[in-house]
Amino acid sequence: MSASLQEIAKRVNWYTDPERLLADVDLFLSQVMARGSTKDVIAVQQRYSHDALRKAYLCAPRGLFTRRAWAYWGLMLLGNPNHPMPERFPAANRFDWRKAT
Repeated sequence: MSASLQEIAKRVNWYTDPERLLADVDLFLSQVMARGSTKDVIAVQQRYSHDALRKAYLCAPRGLFTRRAWAYWGLMLLGNPNHPMPERFPAANRFDWRKAT
């Protein structure tokens, strides 16, 4: 692996071994899109195809992206900034604490 990809992997996911993260391309790319700097994103875009980035975006883990980053990448990769974001706690939006008591 390229040393620069390993450095990027360390920056975007400091709690996982870089080689292990780079082995999971979809997770690595989604973490770069969600947490990477502009330089990180440019370096990744030079090495991975638009289709690989799109696949990683569509397979992103719940709770990784902010709404703003999700909308940006939806626009860039799908042409749709309103693509539904994966929800971390899907039932939380329907929960009414006043009815729970």
